[in-house]
Amino acid sequence: MKIPCACKPAFIIAGFAFLKPELTNIQFQNLTLIASALILGARFNLTEISRMWLKQKSISALSEFLSDSKFCTIEMQRLHLLNMRDTYKIVKGNFLIDDTMKHHTKFCKWIHGVQVLFDHALGTNLRATCIVFLYYSDGESVKFPICHRIFYQKKSLMPWRRGKDIVHKTKNELALEMLKWAIDNGFPKCTVLADSWFGVEPFIKGLKRLKLHYVVEIKANLNVNVACQKPKLTPKGKLCKHQFDSINIVELFKTVFASRVCGLEADRQEGKKQKILYHTKIANIRLNAISGKHRVVESFDPTTKTAKYLLTDQLTWEATKIISIYDYRWAIEEFFRNAKQLTDMEGATIRSEQGVTISLCLVSWIDSLLHLENWKQSIAGKLTKEPLTLPSIVRRTQYENLEALLEKFETDKHFVERWLWVEKKRMNRKRKKRYELVNLDDSELKAAA
Repeated sequence: MKIPCACKPAFIIAGFAFLKPELTNIQFQNLTLIASALILGARFNLTEISRMWLKQKSISALSEFLSDSKFCTIEMQRLHLLNMRDTYKIVKGNFLIDDTMKHHTKFCKWIHGVQVLFDHALGTNLRATCIVFLYYSDGESVKFPICHRIFYQKKSLMPWRRGKDIVHKTKNELALEMLKWAIDNGFPKCTVLADSWFGVEPFIKGLKRLKLHYVVEIKANLNVNVACQKPKLTPKGKLCKHQFDSINIVELFKTVFASRVCGLEADRQEGKKQKILYHTKIANIRLNAISGKHRVVESFDPTTKTAKYLLTDQLTWEATKIISIYDYRWAIEEFFRNAKQLTDMEGATIRSEQGVTISLCLVSWIDSLLHLENWKQSIAGKLTKEPLTLPSIVRRTQYENLEALLEKFETDKHFVERWLWVEKKRMNRKRKKRYELVNLDDSELKAAA
């Protein structure tokens, strides 16, 4: 049994205030009610959310708000973008690009965006919604989701696609679209970080067009043109126009002898020894598959015996700086984990397009508010404290709700009676009556046939 919501957390009311220009008072109340229930322990289930608020709002009212209310979700996302930009006074930082899947069973195939997709983690095809997220991080405590886009396959036989004209765009195109949207709405240009799925020519070309710097992982099967050791001749004995050989990037770095070690310094006070994390090599090269000259770092992990290749347009950066900046990309992986574990993103089974969009926005905005709350707690004037994890902030909020609940026991008799009534109503459920099978007279059915 989950304890009910005694009151809405103060940071939810204050944090969602940026949406007031776009929402009516009732819509704002419904949105903060759902957000509060998610933080205080409810799954993304309208029945459970309604019960935690002691049926203050019916399930149908919550469903109608998410699916049929008249508001512009794009404008709400723009207000969130401007609110975060002005709150943190952002002038530089990092754009993080990645995609994630919301897995669904066959019973949820009518949810908007669900397709048959291949999951590389599980190695199988399944029904899921693929969402591409644009995230921001300054590398420290400032981090938040900016916006998202749902990826649609080029061809799909899923039922929700019937009669709907949905334009297929690749994940690269969706990522570039979000970056352009953020910049056009006043967000400063930042360094783009992405994994190897985005380390392809169309994406890099788009970043150059937007005049954005980038550090992107690339796959190890790419080739590089290098000057040939012996002159190449045509069949007639003349010099060939192109005097170069194409070799794999792994083989290229075997010829690079200059290597450096990077890791963590020793801390004598805490008794920690120096720890080697990576062996690095660096080279400025031109890849066959990606146009232009780039700086590529080979980062070899001696523990796992694996290597990563990081590509950047910054031709003067050191290997340690490139690896350190790329490491900031991990913030979006933490966001995916928190979205699925803390706010139950995969549990949202709202079917309409608006409902799915609002549920994803809610997950994003809650993550933003939790990080904002952490940032405010960490920086009080000039006194800096150790930041908490997001689960710790959630548990603290749930503890404050418990304190408010105990106070209501002493001061609000009607609240206690309402809670008991709600729990008693769902306590006893009768089993269905079992009917016996009998032989039927099918003469009437035969006559009708």
